Amino acid sequence: MRERIIEIATAMFIERGFTGVAMREISEACGITKAALYYHFTNKAEILHAIVYEYLDSIATIVESAVAAGGSSTDQVRHLVRGLSHQPAEARAILRVAMHDLSNLGPEGRAAFRKDYSARFLGPVQQIFLEGEAAGEFRTVDPTFIGWVILGMVYPFFGPPGGPVPETTDETIESILDVLLNGVAERS
Repeated sequence: MRERIIEIATAMFIERGFTGVAMREISEACGITKAALYYHFTNKAEILHAIVYEYLDSIATIVESAVAAGGSSTDQVRHLVRGLSHQPAEARAILRVAMHDLSNLGPEGRAAFRKDYSARFLGPVQQIFLEGEAAGEFRTVDPTFIGWVILGMVYPFFGPPGGPVPETTDETIESILDVLLNGVAERS
């Protein structure tokens, strides 16, 4: 039942945002009483916590897969961006919910998530770029900045809460990678 609650609440948060959904609505959509819902989650923020950590697990797996694939740092970046972009549209939309509604986790919850997000996503992405710099593949750029650039480039394709989640085509992904890895300057 816990997984069902997370699945249904995730769809509701994607569609209407965290603040647009009441615990009563979640319990009704799950076909359970509010008491049964509160048995699994003490409040809506706890459900959001479960959702964002489940998503963090999935993107950490994508990063681990990119690193495990080996090859050059450029190859690993390509693997990473493709992995992020090829997630199902509903999964990609969770990132928007998480970024938009993270404030609802409270100060301690936000701090814990940021720490885990840094350790499991941003840190490994930064390491890929540091290794690429050391190997002469990339010029020197702050790896934290590059991690945020990657997210900034793929984020628009993750769809707004309550809005359409666009499908990301292979052509779009290759265009993102081209701009990220080669820039937009005219090539001579």
